[in-house]
Amino acid sequence: MFEQKQLPTIFLAMTLVCAGWLACSKGDSESQQGDARRPSGQPGASAGHAGGPGGGRPAAAVPVEVAKVERRSISSYIETNGTLEAENEVDLVARVTAPVVDLKVEEGMQVAKGQILARLDDSELRARAEISRASLQEAEQVFGRAQSLKENQLISPEEYDQVVTRLETARAQAESDRIQLGYTEIGAPFAGLVVARYIHYAEQVNAGMPLFRISDFDPLLCPIQIPERDIPKVRIGQSAYLNLEAWPEERFPARVLRIRPVVDAATGTVRVSLEVETKGRLRPGMFARAFVQTETRSGAMVVPRSALSLESIGDTVYVAEGDTASRREVQLGFKEGDFVEVLSGVSEGEEVVVVGQDGLSDGTPIQILSGLGEGKASEPQDASGDIPRGPEGRLDFSQMTPEQLERAKEIMRTRGLSEEQIEERIGGAGGQAAQKPE
Repeated sequence: MFEQKQLPTIFLAMTLVCAGWLACSKGDSESQQGDARRPSGQPGASAGHAGGPGGGRPAAAVPVEVAKVERRSISSYIETNGTLEAENEVDLVARVTAPVVDLKVEEGMQVAKGQILARLDDSELRARAEISRASLQEAEQVFGRAQSLKENQLISPEEYDQVVTRLETARAQAESDRIQLGYTEIGAPFAGLVVARYIHYAEQVNAGMPLFRISDFDPLLCPIQIPERDIPKVRIGQSAYLNLEAWPEERFPARVLRIRPVVDAATGTVRVSLEVETKGRLRPGMFARAFVQTETRSGAMVVPRSALSLESIGDTVYVAEGDTASRREVQLGFKEGDFVEVLSGVSEGEEVVVVGQDGLSDGTPIQILSGLGEGKASEPQDASGDIPRGPEGRLDFSQMTPEQLERAKEIMRTRGLSEEQIEERIGGAGGQAAQKPE
């Protein structure tokens, strides 16, 4: 009796379980079909039903930063490398053999033309010069007497010629010894800087031995090699500029000073010398990146280089159309510094995404922020949408797992931040990432 009375109740319970199972299966199937119809690249596609079965939420807007397409002048350049060298630079060498008795200058000192740099012992050469002077005086006296004898025809022409020859020899010897004596004073051939001092006090120097190196830093030259196909674009006086590692954000103006008239058969290039404005800071031997201007376009449509998407094989930018991102294929022209000319694909006044375009696709919802230093666009975005954030929506680095923190650092590196800037930003936002349990 008990079993017969319970049968209808058990049957009803089983019926309700089966109906619930069928309803859940249908809901899951519709959820999967809905996800399949949603674009795969749109953020939040996999999180549409995070609120539970039958519940959905809109995709979160990606914070971005934008810049307007503007018109301005832009130039094309021939880019190459070079090493700075001085126009006037020379090694001063000893002309006589003698010990050093006086040093007047040290390395790094500025000297004027003709300024005495060092003196060598001149005692031996001075004595030799005195002997020569005495010999010359004697030869002049003999020549005077020979002149009187010749007027009275008391000397033969042969004897007179010998007297004249001895006088000329004495004069030449005296002049030679005077010149040798002058070589004991080492003077600067031009105004410049003492680059190197090779000698020491009391050191014995020999003829031909280097003593100092003098260099004139104004002007400085930057020899570069231009491919022969680009030579028709280069002319004397043409504008150029240099970038150097010591001042990476500064341009040093230059101009084409000389063009070698022959092509190097081994390299297929022509040597071109640029004259550089040093601004009192450049030195010979510095490595420079040289840019020779070849053409300038006025009124070109220009966007920042940072607007170009790194996730596309072609040249692509994202334009902000209201609250969504529109993917545009563009054709590029001249490139100058941080800007690039756009020939087609965008219009003047449109706003292109310059920060935060990583992971965007056509139609992705976006939120435009005011600036890199104030907005969230400077912070890395995670496609899963499950990154810890603080009260104001900023990334909370202190709550990240090591994997999330490393991903954040990698994105910051791709956007040009140095390791010091990355560590400063992470430290200022809450310290090191917490070690979360698996």
